Amino acid sequence: MLSRVQHKNLVKFIGACMDPVMVIVTELLLGGTLRKYLLSLNMRPRCLDMHVVVGFALDIVRAMECLHSHRIIHRDLKPGWLLKRNKKEKLEQEN
Repeated sequence: MLSRVQHKNLVKFIGACMDPVMVIVTELLLGGTLRKYLLSLNMRPRCLDMHVVVGFALDIVRAMECLHSHRIIHRDLKPGWLLKRNKKEKLEQEN
C-alpha cells in the first residue's frame, strides 16, 4: 500500500523485507528532523518567523491529507518523525 502513496511532502517508500530482520527502505533525506531543527535555534518556538511556521504547518497538513485519502492514519505524529529534505527545503512526513 505505501508504494502507491506518493506526495511531495511524504518520504518515498522504496521497499521492505522481513528476513532475516525487518527492514524498511526509504529515500535518504539529509535535513534532519523538525525536532533537531527547533532545538538548534536556541530560542523559544514562538520566536520563529510566522511564514516559516505556516509553511511547516501547511506541509504537514498536506502530507496528512494525502495519507488520509489513502485510508492511512499516522498514529504517532511528532517533531521527531518530521523530516527535512535539506536545511532549506520543506518538511517531509515519514510514513
